[in-house]
Amino acid sequence: MNFKTPTSHLILFHMAIGWAVCLSLFAAESELKSDLVKRRHAMMEKIGNRGMLILFSGDRRTYSRDVNYEFRQESNLYYLTGIRQHGITLVLMPGNSSRREILFLPDRSANKELWTGKMLSVAEAAEISGIRNVWSASEFEPFIDSVFYGRPYRTSRYSTTTEYRDFFSGLRQGKAEVFLLLESRPGLTGKLSKEYEFSDRLRKRFTGLQIKDASSFFHQLRVIKSPYEISQLREAIDVTVQAHLEAMKNIRSDMWEYEIEALIEYTFKKSSSYSAFPSIVASGLNATTLHYQSSQKQIHDGELLLMDVGAEHNYYAADITRTVPVNGKFSKQQAQIYQLVLDAQRAALAIIRPGLPISSVHQKAVEIIRKGLFKMDLITSEEGTQYRVFFPHGTRHFLGLDTHDVGQSERLQSGMVITVEPGIYVREDSLDRLLERGVTAKQLDTIRRSIEKYKSIGVRIEDDVLVTDEGYELLSKQLPREITEIEALMANNENSR
Repeated sequence: MNFKTPTSHLILFHMAIGWAVCLSLFAAESELKSDLVKRRHAMMEKIGNRGMLILFSGDRRTYSRDVNYEFRQESNLYYLTGIRQHGITLVLMPGNSSRREILFLPDRSANKELWTGKMLSVAEAAEISGIRNVWSASEFEPFIDSVFYGRPYRTSRYSTTTEYRDFFSGLRQGKAEVFLLLESRPGLTGKLSKEYEFSDRLRKRFTGLQIKDASSFFHQLRVIKSPYEISQLREAIDVTVQAHLEAMKNIRSDMWEYEIEALIEYTFKKSSSYSAFPSIVASGLNATTLHYQSSQKQIHDGELLLMDVGAEHNYYAADITRTVPVNGKFSKQQAQIYQLVLDAQRAALAIIRPGLPISSVHQKAVEIIRKGLFKMDLITSEEGTQYRVFFPHGTRHFLGLDTHDVGQSERLQSGMVITVEPGIYVREDSLDRLLERGVTAKQLDTIRRSIEKYKSIGVRIEDDVLVTDEGYELLSKQLPREITEIEALMANNENSR
């Protein structure tokens, strides 16, 4: 090959790019597998030698008749296995000598693969998860029958004395613990979850068991993100920032909310990501409905457009909200509400540091919003709960494998990822709701004028934040928040010229 020709240089360039991508993917897969091993080890320390953890695959959800939604693995099971395939079951038995981790995998079926695509082989499942004991899903019930009756399963005569020894000892003493995900309790008429059905069956058939909820263990472990998890969250956040920017640059009067939603979600999919939750694209009065999702209204000049959206990348979710003027310029009243929300967010961000009570983030935002609403004559007192008519939700939630991720901690810790999202919503029913909170009819006369002034303005500003040793890092900092920045970004839009 003549390496001096332009074509040869181009081939070498593309080969180099290809190798770089492959190396990057290999590094990410290796980092994930290392994480999975550490996570299972940490979980087994919590379970104890007389315990067993059983995690079932998420269910397929029916869209209608024989059509299903796209399958998503149960988050805790994915957290410990990295496997996205339906029908798997994970068993952890810390007291075992060699079979401490067992993954039950559906057998490959040519007929199923014809309809729904390739299924994992035993070798592939072992490679992804790092679990050596990968057994057929058809063995799960025989395994349960054998072990819970105190009989070894899949053991040779040389390992019978050590394998399952601690668990069997617990069974004999009535101290064996079986951990399942039992956090979501069924309603009075609701269908029992797979976990509750299984626990009921265990109680009826076997003795010597203590059935417990494993949810708190996951709340403790998942709340602190590893470097790998943070890298995946950064990817999801970067994609979401790009989607917001595309929307801001293309908004114009007389578009429809669903057009902006389509542009946002196209940007997600173009980057091999998906929506982490149903997108909220709400204009005008719709922006005062917290979880508005229909996206069926036409966008008009002079309105605000609230976009609460997030991409999911490799199961990790972003969640970012921006509120922008459709015509590219905030009105005086819109700017007043927007600036108050931004001031509340800034104040809440400024106090973030390890050791801070988590509740303080919300309390700081409430403090600023109360004062601002009082100055605007939207409430009659800075004390009490009148402010909740206009700011009815919390300021932060954890972010990770779920948009509202699990977490168990009273104080912020380095490695946590949270959102900070104050908001103000002036609805047509605000007067009625103030009456319910003790505001007198006479006081409402003053407030009525203010509500008319700000009516139908809904503003939320939400960013994703990593708690660090020094304080915090604003992961979504590339997306403009300041009024002047947003107006400058939208200045070249068709409706702004």
